[in-house]
Amino acid sequence: MTWVRGVTRSGVLLGVAVVVFVQFLLSLVMLFPGVLLGLVFLIPPPVLYGRRLTNRWRAMFAAWTGRAVPEPYRPPPAADPEPDADGMYRHDATLYKTPRFPRFFQRLDWLMKDPATKRDLTWQLLFPFVVLALVPVGLLVAPWTVRAVGVWSAWMLAPMDPGRAARKLTRGERTQRRLLAWGRAALLVCCAALEVVLLAFTLTCFTLGFGLGFVFTIPVAVSHYRWLANLRRQFAQWGGVDVPRPYEPELRPHRRPDGMLQVRNNLYKTESMAGFNARWLWTWHDVASWRDLVWLAVDPVVTAVLLGPPVAAGVYGAFGLALPWLWTTVFDAEWSAWYGAWDGDRTAGLIMGVCLVAVALVTAGQLVTVHARWTALLLRPTREAALRRRVEQLTRSRADAVDAQAAEVRRIERDLHDGAQARLIAVGLTLGAIERLMDTDPAAARRLVKQTKETAAAALEELRDLVRGIHPPVLSERGLADAVRALALDLSTDTAADVTVTGTLPGRPPAPVESAAYFAVSELIANATRHGGAAKVTVDLGHEHGLLRVVVADDGTGGADPSRGTGLRGIERRLGTFDGTLALHSPPGGPTVATLELPCVLSSPKTSTC
Repeated sequence: MTWVRGVTRSGVLLGVAVVVFVQFLLSLVMLFPGVLLGLVFLIPPPVLYGRRLTNRWRAMFAAWTGRAVPEPYRPPPAADPEPDADGMYRHDATLYKTPRFPRFFQRLDWLMKDPATKRDLTWQLLFPFVVLALVPVGLLVAPWTVRAVGVWSAWMLAPMDPGRAARKLTRGERTQRRLLAWGRAALLVCCAALEVVLLAFTLTCFTLGFGLGFVFTIPVAVSHYRWLANLRRQFAQWGGVDVPRPYEPELRPHRRPDGMLQVRNNLYKTESMAGFNARWLWTWHDVASWRDLVWLAVDPVVTAVLLGPPVAAGVYGAFGLALPWLWTTVFDAEWSAWYGAWDGDRTAGLIMGVCLVAVALVTAGQLVTVHARWTALLLRPTREAALRRRVEQLTRSRADAVDAQAAEVRRIERDLHDGAQARLIAVGLTLGAIERLMDTDPAAARRLVKQTKETAAAALEELRDLVRGIHPPVLSERGLADAVRALALDLSTDTAADVTVTGTLPGRPPAPVESAAYFAVSELIANATRHGGAAKVTVDLGHEHGLLRVVVADDGTGGADPSRGTGLRGIERRLGTFDGTLALHSPPGGPTVATLELPCVLSSPKTSTC
């Protein structure tokens, strides 16, 4: 009965593989125009409908494997864009008159920046090949192969486990990572083949532009492949290499008081001509355009040399030797000296096929890392571009710091005006009343004295809270670690959450960095207990390689997103002032893991209870 059910499910897997392959192709058909031609309105529909269909596969694999496969997607943006003081709606660095486009781009960012979207597309690409490789075996040992496909799919489609990288990988997880690395290598080889086509198109545009005078093709020739270069910059993260975009800001025409349009030192009457020349100058004089062109010409050769052998070994070993040996054995199909056999020997063909697949899987990950470093060699920003980005980042962080300081001053003024100042005024008025009642009504005067003492105590407590909000005394006296422990103790007393602090610091960070880290941790713990419903929160502090690192993890409901208007944006701005970063992993359903990193050098330790 189990074998019959396995064979039936093998047939179902074949049908699902066809549907998933068609789903992947339709997604590419819709996504490519959106990316290549700028028709971004075509991007959300295939992603949303693909998620609905993929959720059906999640439910199926959950039923087959007996393990829950929850949806890993981030929650959609809840709040609509708010207008600024001028009535304009902002998205990134662009202002719009209506909220329509900011709302659309906010939704587009929600879809495309979600790691689960990339995992879904990766699974759709690999699933048909995995089924094709294992289902023929499933005709003999169906339950095992069906469960293997189900477990692998459940792993690919489930939310990422943030602690998976920190613990020791099991043998199954290592195999899955190697399969994923080989799939990435195959995808990079496909990209290299596409680069050959784009290079031919570039040469054609140059020929038409310089040879036949069709100058409008020249800007296209040096910029049409930027989408692929940006995609490859993202793929470099597979090898642990971060490659930011190096392009200069887009050059736009500037309208003069006399009505002429100015592009650098040139004047134009029409917008079309001014826009064309602006785009030409922008792409032609950008060093990154020519570095991209060199990469486009050389990368296919490098990719073929680095990743071609493991991809070819995996394909030929699996589909040219090992599986054909099985098919020729079971179905008595035809075989040749190199199909299903090695030099005419079928047993040697099986052994060689398994060895080729094993070598391909073992070497793919390391070669993908080497390939990522090669990508960074040409596609990373030049020194001038990196300095320009650094200046822009410092300008933004300085503006954020000034705004944050102004907001802090306003908050202090408001708290003093509405709290302690009002209470002190009340104390002064009450003392005047006491002075008048001392001789006529001593009992009423004593009651007012008691009331004045209570008001003065309340004012003193508010002033202490205000001081702690500016810079807690325990932070100055005991340091960051003890200040966070004191904060955890207070929160554990005031709330039902269990807050645990681990780790030590061998010294003291600079006071501004220490303060930024303390208030960031305070905000994260408050979010976890108030909004996330967390019952347990852990805070781990450490310092290594010149980085102060704080990890705040909780078992709350998850779904935290900086773009949804929470205090996470404020934490990012606070850390950005010191070149710090906030890395957040918060899938729906939890857990949430926030990692703060601040570059700093520790001074000699002061008094501490550690």
